[in-house]
Amino acid sequence: MITNSAIYQLIEKDDFYHCSQSLYSALDWSRIGAEILLRSKLGETDLIFSQAKLVNKLYELETKSIFKVLQTYHSEENTLKDLLFINIFPSTILHHEFPTFIKKMSTDFPAKRQNIVFEIVNTDYVEDISSLKGRINLLKELGYLIAIDDVGKGWSTLDLIIELEPHYIKLDRFFSRNLSNSKQKQQMIKSLINYAHNSDIKVVLVGIEQETDLSIAKYLGVDICQGFLLDKPKPISQSV
Repeated sequence: MITNSAIYQLIEKDDFYHCSQSLYSALDWSRIGAEILLRSKLGETDLIFSQAKLVNKLYELETKSIFKVLQTYHSEENTLKDLLFINIFPSTILHHEFPTFIKKMSTDFPAKRQNIVFEIVNTDYVEDISSLKGRINLLKELGYLIAIDDVGKGWSTLDLIIELEPHYIKLDRFFSRNLSNSKQKQQMIKSLINYAHNSDIKVVLVGIEQETDLSIAKYLGVDICQGFLLDKPKPISQSV
């Protein structure tokens, strides 16, 4: 159980850190970037975000997290070279202060915006897709890239793909689990890849833990792979 006071303190004192997990091109197995993962001594990240949402502090937590990541990767010691996937909730993007925040970030950390991929967490229902699309277009205009996370798991994912026109879609780990033995999963992935490639979208498969599943992912035409088999999350200081 994470208390309200613990969440307030975490945000006030920036009492969190980040890990990164590398992503690899299925074409030649070169590292193309990393996903940034928030971590804290309070416990599971999903619970932290859930509690922050309950006390109306999710926006503050996410924007502080984004600032901390950009500050780290734009320091002299940690020049951003690859793609950086940063998770973000739709409610944060839709917050009335978000345009001001992201424009300030773009001014404070102007280098290589095209390397920053905002990865939209789609576990929450979004009623106003039109407004979300407007904010996504703002991010694109500023030079950022867009990904949709957990495709196949969250609410109305196909609607988001069509409406938001992301640069990347990340298939939920459900698809990578026992992929080599599931013709149904293979067929679904092939269908998604067919649509994505026709729309100039790259497909990422996450949660890969078995060699056989990795081989099938490459065979099916997945563009980018991520999972414990390839790399385990580690603190940013060890991975930049």
